[in-house]
Amino acid sequence: MDSVLSLMDHVKPATPAEACQAFYVFASASILGINVLPADLRSALMDYGARLQGGNQKEPGKLAGILGLLRVPHSWFLHYYILSVACSGFWAWQYLTRGSVMEWLVKGQVRDGRESVELLRVFVAWGLMTLQGMRRLYESFFVMKPGSSPMSSIHWIVGQVYYLDMSISVWIEGSGAILDSWNGIESSRRIPPRLPIAIGLFLAGWIKQNQCHKHLAGLKKYTLPDQGWFQRIVCPHYTSECLIYLGLALAAAPSGKIVNRTVLMGLMFVAVNLGTTASSTKKWYAEKFGPEKVASKWKMIPFIF
Repeated sequence: MDSVLSLMDHVKPATPAEACQAFYVFASASILGINVLPADLRSALMDYGARLQGGNQKEPGKLAGILGLLRVPHSWFLHYYILSVACSGFWAWQYLTRGSVMEWLVKGQVRDGRESVELLRVFVAWGLMTLQGMRRLYESFFVMKPGSSPMSSIHWIVGQVYYLDMSISVWIEGSGAILDSWNGIESSRRIPPRLPIAIGLFLAGWIKQNQCHKHLAGLKKYTLPDQGWFQRIVCPHYTSECLIYLGLALAAAPSGKIVNRTVLMGLMFVAVNLGTTASSTKKWYAEKFGPEKVASKWKMIPFIF
């Protein structure tokens, strides 16, 4: 017993950043695990919209039938972006007022003395994440067509946790710089050399995703998209999403590092989640419009996937 207690004394509790990373790993592994389930269960958990309505014609099993009752409208995607924008505003308020929630998190992050992301990078990543949430919220109201097609409630819950996690991930590794600024310690005002590249990458994905969503919204129901990047990629709006989070990971990188590890783990989850959806989308397109229409297209990442 004494040896166990001695071992526990040497085990450090997870930092907030590590907790965020653990969620991304767990969620990514869960999605990969779902992909080896029977087709009816996989469809009940992962498919939504047109793919769920028309892609699985077989009688579902008992468990898949139960999961089918636990669905919410696809239009509830709107809740992701409401939460994202609300969280960005909440953390801004917490920073400006030295709020107790942020103070608890940043002190938990810096207790082991890890190096911090520069304050300028924290503000940039924070602002870019806010910009992404606001654009997606705008698109949900004014660009995308509202619908009542279903999606799994589990899918909806995981998405909510993801956006909450990401709202923390973009600044949590800058906890040391945040504490310094609260204590009146001046931070460097120089612009890191790779920061403009990161912002440019983010904006490229941000603008292209908006163009993709406008094109999708302008299609007649279940028409094959064929403009811009859709000519070569099945789901270029997912490609753009990956560019957006890659830009964030680069923008929020600690000094001497290329990327922010926590945001990069979030990008891993995005790639796994959207990659799974892109695969089922290509299959659905092939069934509906003919294999030859999508055979030459990449699913999401050119030359790789």
